[in-house]
Amino acid sequence: MPQNIPDTENTFSSFLQEIYKKYLPFTKGNITDVPAHLMNADPDDFAVSAVSVKGDLYSAGDSHNEITIQSISKPFVYGMVLEQRGEEHVRKVVGVEPTGDAFNSLIRHEEIIEGRYNPMVNVGAVTTTSMVKGESLEDRIAMIKDLFSGYMGRDAQFDEEALSSRKKLDNINRAIGYFMLSEGRIESSVEETVELFAHQCSILANCDDLAVMAATLANGGVNPVTGKRIVSLEYVKNILSVMFMSGMYDFSGQWAYRAGLPAKSGLAGAIIAVVPGQMGLAAYSPLLGPHFKSVRGVRAIEEISEKYDYHVFHRITDHCTLSEKAESILSREGEFTSVLEGIRERYLDLKEGEIYTADPDLKNGRNDQFGICVVTTDGFLYEAGDSQDDFFIQSVSKLFAYGLALEDHGREKVQKKVDVEPTGDAYNAIIKLEESSKRPHNPMVNAGGIAVSSLIRGSRPAVRLNRILQMYAKYAGRQVFIDAPAFVAEQDANDKNWAISYLLKNFGMIDEDIKQTMDLYLQQCSAVINCRDLAMMGATLANDGINPVTGERAVKADYIKDLLTVMHTCGMYDFAGEWAYNIGIPAKSGVSGCILGVVPGQMGIAVFSPPLDQRGNSIRGIKVFEDLSKMLELHVFHPH
Repeated sequence: MPQNIPDTENTFSSFLQEIYKKYLPFTKGNITDVPAHLMNADPDDFAVSAVSVKGDLYSAGDSHNEITIQSISKPFVYGMVLEQRGEEHVRKVVGVEPTGDAFNSLIRHEEIIEGRYNPMVNVGAVTTTSMVKGESLEDRIAMIKDLFSGYMGRDAQFDEEALSSRKKLDNINRAIGYFMLSEGRIESSVEETVELFAHQCSILANCDDLAVMAATLANGGVNPVTGKRIVSLEYVKNILSVMFMSGMYDFSGQWAYRAGLPAKSGLAGAIIAVVPGQMGLAAYSPLLGPHFKSVRGVRAIEEISEKYDYHVFHRITDHCTLSEKAESILSREGEFTSVLEGIRERYLDLKEGEIYTADPDLKNGRNDQFGICVVTTDGFLYEAGDSQDDFFIQSVSKLFAYGLALEDHGREKVQKKVDVEPTGDAYNAIIKLEESSKRPHNPMVNAGGIAVSSLIRGSRPAVRLNRILQMYAKYAGRQVFIDAPAFVAEQDANDKNWAISYLLKNFGMIDEDIKQTMDLYLQQCSAVINCRDLAMMGATLANDGINPVTGERAVKADYIKDLLTVMHTCGMYDFAGEWAYNIGIPAKSGVSGCILGVVPGQMGIAVFSPPLDQRGNSIRGIKVFEDLSKMLELHVFHPH
């Protein structure tokens, strides 16, 4: 994270005052009436607060006005349950995948079985609350009260009006509770769970309190005002991960893309955001816009993040450092290569998985192929196994094509055609288009990748393909070629992608000839590379877009955080939440069996092993990244 603490108290206080004055005249949005007591809020209320990890408080506006925290309670209760029950137990019951849906959406049986929900949506939050320990409901309510008293640094109270309102109208959460009970996920009485959930949502806090709560997470679980530890350090990165991926519900992708901070919103109009290692931010205004988010609050925190470069993937070469453990391993000649060889040996005998092929008569890989390569931003290369075996880049190409489209058209135009929201669905899902605009949800799924390919500029198909190949060459540091038989095979075996293309054309997301778009998309996926190439491409992204060996710029630095953000939130499809939670580095997979990971400011990591799991990700590849992330402490929210 950047070390951009504001210069002086006066400077930052003045900036918050400017933001307050700038957005106070914004009167767009509506006050919600669910729960009913929220409709009594004053539309003119607006506050912005910040608390540093040193305990310094900055605020502007109505920062002492109390509101109910509503869904902002969810990440804090999740952290308490992780401590009480242990991560292994909690993870068997509550998933961590973004849903792409609203906060109170119901869920299907198969989504529960596959863990395709998270503790930030009501389905996951009610289930989490059911795990709060206590001898009686009164004990559990007292535990909730003590939890938030610790986070705020003062005695927490419940809003009795809010509790009364919820008791009368909380039938959706009651329905969720009984449904999850039928699925074997609720661990206590449904009625007590709904009552307890109502209490956690009815905690009273003001904007300053909320900033202290966020600052406690920024400070590794220690309240910076009282100095008391509220949650174990080991669970903070888990809390921040689910906040980053899912804390803003069906607006989480846009928020990660623009503000780039772990955050949580509530229906009362409050938003908290965490700048790890630096400060907690909070904003409150009851006027809600699309996705039930505070209009003023979203704009205020986004502007703070932009002003002080707080986005977790902003200017990565200036501030990202490796852990002492990683530095120690990398500094000793030959040790890191031995580490990679040891990891490869550990998983070489894994026999699970299926190899993808577009044509059974074409050889696309062997079960025993297994290569690992790491390239640092200093240009050092470490490898093990079959790191020079060729494979097809497949869907990893989407990431680099997206960067080229951003350079061709800019963010605003590209986002009119492709959104940046995680879907929680498989890579080749055909029906996941944003309802109002009909945009594909993100550029990493097939629908988004095809739409992005249609944006690549060029006067003729050959010119556009040549631009793709030149782009690959800049990233990899050598010329890359298209495998013609693979391209033809993909043409013959892509009925679903053709269907997606016709849908996109129908909704105006593709303007040009469909065949030209599909040909370019399949050609870019049919480029032949190896682990060395892919690790170098990752190192180029890690190095702010400059190839660390050739010194050639492959993509403008301005777009690096865009690419790393969509990798982190969407690059592993319906495994993106699990990946972000357990491994915590931006990544992209391809059905050839390759996975690319980027450690911002430090290295690119590539693994190639063709056997895939049911989601289309390399089984051995996931294991390698799990080991490397844990061993080298690479998780983006790991406290250093």
